[in-house]
Amino acid sequence: MGLIPTATTTHTEPFHVAVGIATLDHVSRGRAGWRPQVSYRRSEAAHFGRRELPPLDPANSAEPLLLDLLTEAGDAVEVARRLWDSWADDAEIRDVATGRFVDRDKLHYIDFQGRWFSVKGPSITPRPPQGQPVVAALAHARPAYEFAARGADVVFVTPHDRAEAAAIVAEIAGIPRTGEPLRIFADLVVFLGGSAAEAAERKARLDDLHGAVPTSDAAVFTGTAAELAEVLLDWREAGVEGFRLRPGALPYDLELITRELTAALRRRSAFREAYEAATLRGLLGLPRPANRYEKAGAR
Repeated sequence: MGLIPTATTTHTEPFHVAVGIATLDHVSRGRAGWRPQVSYRRSEAAHFGRRELPPLDPANSAEPLLLDLLTEAGDAVEVARRLWDSWADDAEIRDVATGRFVDRDKLHYIDFQGRWFSVKGPSITPRPPQGQPVVAALAHARPAYEFAARGADVVFVTPHDRAEAAAIVAEIAGIPRTGEPLRIFADLVVFLGGSAAEAAERKARLDDLHGAVPTSDAAVFTGTAAELAEVLLDWREAGVEGFRLRPGALPYDLELITRELTAALRRRSAFREAYEAATLRGLLGLPRPANRYEKAGAR
């Protein structure tokens, strides 16, 4: 299980987020991540009381304010990543006899100076078990794809069919990036049933209870677990590496995902039979990164 909470970069300090995510990584023994998210609503800004935001059209991804918020989010992720590296892996001494907890020579200033943040560091939390907890971003358009390419490990995208999935994969692949390739996961809302007709009838009944047909930023799938497995494999051939499935209703759809979909994928040799790693990074095929300050010999 991976634990990836969402934390806004618009109304929080990256130092506090970095410490919280590092603590979660320690508690979960390497299963933590962070989904940074911008907050453009004036009502949310008023709730926090730290800044005022002008009106924004969220449908316009090229809006100057939205681009500013994404740039700020990029700086927040960079600060957090530097703070996670600000302790060497062996900085903790824990010597009761001498009363020394940490080797101060193995703590590093990050000295980040930017438009929105000025952070000296180091962190107050030892380096996380994963070295760098997984950073994931939800992206619907080019500016958000670029944000993910700059600082995330995983990007959640929302294509509505195979052709759009292939186009998104190609667009992201064309964005410059350093380090490990960005993992591209597609979101799908899932309503399952024993047959396609049963799933459709069930969704129609839920829509009636809701009073309308809900809309979603992601594609909505209605059918059997076996049919869903075929869709996932088809999209994988288009370049999508993984999926974030959103159960249409709990607990029913989650139970069918865990019991029937995983079995259908195993029959197609497309799902693990055993866990090959103990950490979230390892399960995503991401190596544990070296500490940037230790590599550079910084103090």
